[in-house]
Amino acid sequence: MINVDASYNEAKGAGSTGAVIRDAAGGFIVAAHNYIPHVVDAPMAEAFALRDGLLLAQQISCTRMEIQAHCLEVVTTMNEGGFSATMAAAIYEECCQYWEEFAAISISHCNRECNSVSHELARLALVEKSSFVWIDDPPSSILQLLVNDAAILLNQ
Repeated sequence: MINVDASYNEAKGAGSTGAVIRDAAGGFIVAAHNYIPHVVDAPMAEAFALRDGLLLAQQISCTRMEIQAHCLEVVTTMNEGGFSATMAAAIYEECCQYWEEFAAISISHCNRECNSVSHELARLALVEKSSFVWIDDPPSSILQLLVNDAAILLNQ
């Protein structure tokens, strides 16, 4: 399972993304955050979050993926074939190309409580203006959030 989220600073026109991939039991596999210095709006940042999550899954050779996103626009757009008449159209087109490379893939909406890890990763990227990937060993700043998310996922 992969969770994706974005942050956006309207005053600076900057955004960031966060993604975390966990196993079926909620155990940490990999996470990443990415700073984007120029973004038009929050929906575009959210589209970038999906793209970055798909790329992260490909980097670790995932072939089957369930994506959860807090942004309903991202979920709806991808469930309707990826067409978008927004400023993020090109990003969704790129996502559709990556999407086709998975053997099995789905996307669903989740509430903020289930997406706290990717939200925090995106927030940190925006604050620190940094991009990073963590494999097997998560950053200490999200450890408690991972535990909380795993408990929520197991109770669903």
